Order: sequence, then structure tokens, then C-alpha cells
Amino acid sequence: MKQIQNIGTSGLILALAGFAASAVAVEPVNFEIRNNADLVALCSTKPGDPTYMAAIHFCHGFGVGFARYHDALKEGKYFEPLFCLPQSLTRTQALTEYVRYSKSHPEYDKEAVGNVVTKFLIETYPCPASAGNAKP
Repeated sequence: MKQIQNIGTSGLILALAGFAASAVAVEPVNFEIRNNADLVALCSTKPGDPTYMAAIHFCHGFGVGFARYHDALKEGKYFEPLFCLPQSLTRTQALTEYVRYSKSHPEYDKEAVGNVVTKFLIETYPCPASAGNAKP
């Protein structure tokens, strides 16, 4: 309980994001990310859950890694960006939207998480027509 009282502003934002998403019990197997439902479970963990710190950090790490990989691909000679994240977007905002998107598409629960994250990002953060950086 003392740890929760000392989490600061960013922790409070994460806590609020956790309360905004409906609760899903986190099981150790969720950390294997077998499908989209596993990542949604981790990203939806409430602050009172004993796995909260590990789950929310795993969730954020996955999101950052996915975005950084896409950024690295954009440096390639012929790669068109699949999505364009706004500069003002925070991790917490993006992950809250991802959880909301996933919960509104339960048919994606058993799909590979990378496929669902890609669908979410393309649909939620499309690039303007002039954003392409493919080089001839």
C-alpha cells in the first residue's frame, strides 16, 4: 500500500488508465503473450493487483518496442509508414485506446498480438497522404 501512495503523477495517470479499462485477472501465462487477449489482460491490470507493476511495465515496454521498431523500418529505402503517431500522444493515452479498441473487437482476442496492434494503429492513427517516406 505504501508503494501505491508514493507512485507520483505518472503512476496516478497509469492507475486511472487501469481503472478506465475493465478488470481482467492477470495470470502468469499472460506474460507469454500467446495472443491479443494476453496483452489486453496485462494492460488492463488494476493498481491493487499484486502483478500490477510487472504487468503495466510489460505493457508499456511492448508498446514502446513496437513503435520504435516501426520507426526503425521507416528509415528504410522503400518503407511506407503504416501509421503516424501524433507528437502529443502519450504512452498511457495510446495504451488506453488500444485496450478500448481490443475490448470493442473481441473477435481479435485469439489473434497474434502484433496483427491486432498493427490494425489498431493503422485505424486509429492513419498517416496523412503526404506522410509517406518511400524513396524511389
